[in-house]
Amino acid sequence: MEKHKIRNIAIYTGILLAGLVLGWLLFGRGNDRQTEDTHLHTESVEGEATEYTCSMHPQVRQDEPGDCPICGMDLIPVSDGGDEQQDDPFQFTLQQSQANWANVRTQIVASSEAGATIRLTGRVAVNERERRAITAHFPGRIENLYADYTGRYVQRGERLATLYSPEMMQAQQELIQAYANREDQPRLYNSARQRLKLFNLTDGQIDNIVQSGQASPTLDIYATQSGFLTEREVTEGDYVNTGQTLFAIAGLGQVWVELDAYENQVGQINKGQQARVEIPAQPGNNFSAEVEFVDPFLDPQTRSARVRLSVANRDNILKPGMLVTATIETETQQELIIPATAVLWTGERSVVYVRDQQREGFSFQFREIETGARTGEGYIVQSGLSAGEEIAVNGVFAIDAAAQLRGHYSMMAPPEKTSLPQEFKNNLVVVFNRYFDLKNALADDAPDQARQHGQGLLEQLNRTGIHSLEGEHHTFWIQQYELIEEHLTAFIAAESIVEMRVHFEPLSEAFIETARTLGAVGQTFYVSYCPMVDGDRGAYWLSEIENIINPYFGDMMLTCGEVREVIREGVGSGGRQEVREVEGHVH
Repeated sequence: MEKHKIRNIAIYTGILLAGLVLGWLLFGRGNDRQTEDTHLHTESVEGEATEYTCSMHPQVRQDEPGDCPICGMDLIPVSDGGDEQQDDPFQFTLQQSQANWANVRTQIVASSEAGATIRLTGRVAVNERERRAITAHFPGRIENLYADYTGRYVQRGERLATLYSPEMMQAQQELIQAYANREDQPRLYNSARQRLKLFNLTDGQIDNIVQSGQASPTLDIYATQSGFLTEREVTEGDYVNTGQTLFAIAGLGQVWVELDAYENQVGQINKGQQARVEIPAQPGNNFSAEVEFVDPFLDPQTRSARVRLSVANRDNILKPGMLVTATIETETQQELIIPATAVLWTGERSVVYVRDQQREGFSFQFREIETGARTGEGYIVQSGLSAGEEIAVNGVFAIDAAAQLRGHYSMMAPPEKTSLPQEFKNNLVVVFNRYFDLKNALADDAPDQARQHGQGLLEQLNRTGIHSLEGEHHTFWIQQYELIEEHLTAFIAAESIVEMRVHFEPLSEAFIETARTLGAVGQTFYVSYCPMVDGDRGAYWLSEIENIINPYFGDMMLTCGEVREVIREGVGSGGRQEVREVEGHVH
């Protein structure tokens, strides 16, 4: 029994030792390998290729560039979180790897002498001056019809139809009788001749009736000009009434080219400008013509106006109804021109990405602009950009897609703008400008000027009116109006600049809330903050410039402060943004 126990202990001890040796072989030596593998894995991660995704379908991921299997769009690099992103949804920093992959290039916006090239489409039309309608001057029946199909060419004086008319026959008989008694009753004879002239008979036809002494129940209808028969409103046997149209003839020796100009183009087109016309159906058949007429009315359906050219139609080459294209060069003048590749189109909006030159790397700002006519180099900028700003001109879509993936504003997800009545908006622009004048006077330590600007602000506020804004923001404007009026009245009554600055703080808060809700008007606003006001409690103010000019301390600490928020035109910010300290900040 004792031997059996000793044998079992020996077996268990042997198993334990074998286990320890095996563990050392597997895990002890494996630690070195694990360390080596971890090092290799780290190296492979550092050298790993960028992962790619689709801007429209973020669930798509692959380790090499290509097309999205869902929509076919180009894949873009996935952000690895290495770049710092701002809270400002208008601002986006593109990673260096993404910028290299998208071949992002930028260009400084500059003004230059340029004339816009306006490209229009239209059609050839009949010249209304060359069109004649032949009507019935007396009632009757179509006895014979000679011009029996449209499109045929007729010569002036050619017989078109024969009209049977008892009324015409009666008028001829009266003429013959009046002629016989012309010596005794000359006025009756003249009256009979005049009646036949009103029936569109010529003096020669009337003289023939008088000389023959015979009245005819039929009368021939003749073409009054040469041209093509465009309308035939009767057939043989039809009865017609006085004034009824029988035929229409159009001469095509001179035709019109009618072009469609949209409302944003009409203002650049004037009578007398030269247009270069091309006919797609006849390649190489190009010609120049002068703008003869610009329609003063817009078509409410197409939002376009007619632009008319008058063209000589040699050899009848131009057929009414033919489609044409035309280009009109406007007068050259100083304009801001940006490349077409810089613009993303979103219906009514045009989007560009403006590089933030105060930040390192590829930091861009989403910007909506208004573009004008197309030029040979790109598009004329009507508003939204200034000379000297730097914009992306290549890789723009990649920037937009990356911004969209990060939840920033983009072409597909633009900010919703506050819609304000134009009259209210115009008044609000002046209200804000008066506030800025007041603010700047405090920064200049000029209380008399500040009080004067305050009185001007109060007058403009009253001119704007407390009930001038309807809809969803009606109640909000009433509340802000009352706050501004209350604190502004106290500001004007203040006896010292120190007391003015006390009332300036709640006045500024009201203006900041107004800008946040209704958006900046006319420009970009900056919400600035100084932490040292009122014993380090801090206070805000609204500024029209990004540089700090402190109205709470004036010359004593003029540059104390930082930009806390940016409010752009028509867009409420909805909250405070990341602190942006301005160069030159001092306490």
